[in-house]
Parts: sequence; C-alpha cells; structure tokens
Amino acid sequence: MNSISEGLKIWILLIYVVTLAFLSLNPWLMPDPHQIVGIIAWDKIDHVVAYCLLSLLLMLIYKLPKSLGWASFMVLLTSSMLGILFEYCQNWFTTTRQFSYQDATANVFGAFFGVALYWCYRLLAVKRLKHLD
Repeated sequence: MNSISEGLKIWILLIYVVTLAFLSLNPWLMPDPHQIVGIIAWDKIDHVVAYCLLSLLLMLIYKLPKSLGWASFMVLLTSSMLGILFEYCQNWFTTTRQFSYQDATANVFGAFFGVALYWCYRLLAVKRLKHLD
C-alpha cells in the first residue's frame, strides 16, 4: 500500500517544477559563477543537484511499467529536456540571464545521476530482500 496518495505526489512534482522555473528565470537571483568548490563552480553543483532531485522525484512518482529501462529513459529525457528548455527560456524571457551550454550540460548530468541513484536504490533494495529470505 502506498503511503502517499497519487494526487499528493503530482502536487509535490508540480511545486518542484514551478520552483525550478522560478529559480531558473528569476532575474534577481543571479548565481555567482566565480564561487569555486575544488575545480567545479558552485553554480554547476546546484544544477546537478536540482535535476538529480527532479529525476528521482519522477522515478518515484512515475507508474513504472514492466520495463524499468523504458521508464528510466523517459524520465531521463523529460528531466534533460526540461533543463535545456529552462536554459533557453533564460535567453528568451529575461534580459539579465542567458543560455549556458555548461549549465545545460550540468542539468543533463544531474538527470543521469538521479536515474542512476534510483537504480542503485532499487538494486540495493532487491539485494536486501534476497538477503532476508
């Protein structure tokens, strides 16, 4: 039995996507691309984490068909395309922000990472269940 209703899951996803849109398109929230953690700009880490979480949410909410591979592909495609779309929207709808190939790449990488984390979670859960038997 699912502890969270399907309607609530959809609302959580919608709130998250609206929050991503707000953070991506708000002209007053300008990330500082010069803040560096090791060799990676802090801004890129933000992009990876944001789209990793989006992919994880989609994998958890998606009604998984028998083919988990197909569902993973669709989630990866959806998350990646949304990340690229938001980058283009920065160019189209704001005067203070612009499209960035590095940000778009970080968004796609985050989407991959989220799906990979979900797969790791599933594999560990199956292994644990087999171990309990």
